[in-house]
Amino acid sequence: MPSDRRGQSNVVGVVLLLGITILGTGVVVGLGAQAYEDTERTATVSQAEQSLTQFDSRAAVVALGESVSQRVDLGSTGGGEFVSERDSGWIRIVHSNATGSSENETIYNASLGSVSYRNGDVEVGYQGGGVWERRGNGSTMRSPPEFNYRGATLTLPVIRVTSDDQASGRVSAIVRQSSDSRRVYPNDSTDGGETWDDAGAPYGDGTTYANPITSGNVTVTVQSRFYEGWAEFFRTRTSGEVSVDHDRELANVKLVTTDTIGEFDLGEVIDDNELTARGQAPGHSLSRFNMTFVSGGGNDFNNHYAGFYTERGPHRFEYVVHVPQGNPSTLELRMFYRNTETGEQHEWVNDSMPIDSGPVRLVDTGGDTHLVVDLTAGSATNGLNLTYRDTTAGESYYDWSGSPDGTATFGHSGSDGEPITFGTAAGDRDEATTYLLARHYIALMGDEFPLNARSSTGGNGNGAQLDLDASRGTFDYESGAGGTYITYLHVTENGIEVELE
Repeated sequence: MPSDRRGQSNVVGVVLLLGITILGTGVVVGLGAQAYEDTERTATVSQAEQSLTQFDSRAAVVALGESVSQRVDLGSTGGGEFVSERDSGWIRIVHSNATGSSENETIYNASLGSVSYRNGDVEVGYQGGGVWERRGNGSTMRSPPEFNYRGATLTLPVIRVTSDDQASGRVSAIVRQSSDSRRVYPNDSTDGGETWDDAGAPYGDGTTYANPITSGNVTVTVQSRFYEGWAEFFRTRTSGEVSVDHDRELANVKLVTTDTIGEFDLGEVIDDNELTARGQAPGHSLSRFNMTFVSGGGNDFNNHYAGFYTERGPHRFEYVVHVPQGNPSTLELRMFYRNTETGEQHEWVNDSMPIDSGPVRLVDTGGDTHLVVDLTAGSATNGLNLTYRDTTAGESYYDWSGSPDGTATFGHSGSDGEPITFGTAAGDRDEATTYLLARHYIALMGDEFPLNARSSTGGNGNGAQLDLDASRGTFDYESGAGGTYITYLHVTENGIEVELE
């Protein structure tokens, strides 16, 4: 090979070697620089998280009036910045079915604001007394907010950031109280012009914001860039029903109240328009269960069936009142119970009750006719008796075909004379008052169950067309002391201004 070609090969080899070396060095330097930037950002974000956690504790001291102002060193921002925003996110508290009226009351609705550190697609923020982190489209909780739901009590001091500011470099935050703490709930203020569309005290019917809460449910909704972190908090730190709306960045927690129902219209419970009883204490807690069915037309209650039914777990209970066809002198009352797991069935009947007297009767008012049914009249030993025996339900919601068990043992210890055993054999105890029966079977339903009414005409009768608004009942019981249901609500508004320098 000629010497000049060998020289060219040496030069080419040197050039290639130098190119590979330079390229490799550039890649290494580039990767190293990127790794350094990522490490630096991770360290800065971690420092910001610690700084905002410290800010959280100092801000609470100011917001709750324990200090006039506090200064917090937030550290260096690196490639990011600290931002204070007054309109970042909001919180809303709504009491649904407030005061048992089926109306909804907006107790509180206001912006939350935030103080956050932002660096690329990472944001660590203080909001509502908590610290949150957002990366991309997801967020998590780093420190819990000022939201305490324990036992049956929600304590919620809403802390609002009410200022806008931003800074980078070495940043400190000065926190000042922007307004005195304001009590939102309970609140004894009244306003003669209040409507259900108005937010804040009192309720739309003029009722003051007062504890205990005895109806409906309270829903807390937070709109925030950190909504998934809020939802995480609600799931892990409360016993409420949690939901999210990803499109609108909403986190909701529904805190169910105890609800003894009290007085109600028939229209609220008939044809599967159920009312939910919540918070019933163990044992025979039922105190009142009565209903007045009011005829609104037709031939009064000719061949008419009316009653209530409920089911919870394996326990199913129903009572049916029948007004016989024609011109009867007596009424019929039947009660049924079944354990759907074991097949145990109980049947009770009194088919010869005087039509115009006693706790189950017809009342002619000179206009409409009233069918009165009071199951809790009397006592466990003195009242309207039913007999334990096989009977036919007639028009009922559930299928009660079959026969009752030979014996029925009521085993609530120390309640209304229980334990008691009833039977169908000769010599067995076979009578019990409606008071005892209603209290015993409702007790089996536990601390939460639905209550439904049913009304129908049997055969070819022209039974009553009921006036659903005029037909009213009462269902009351003692409430338990469990912590599953919200009973007490304590909400305050606390504003802070944040200056970044």
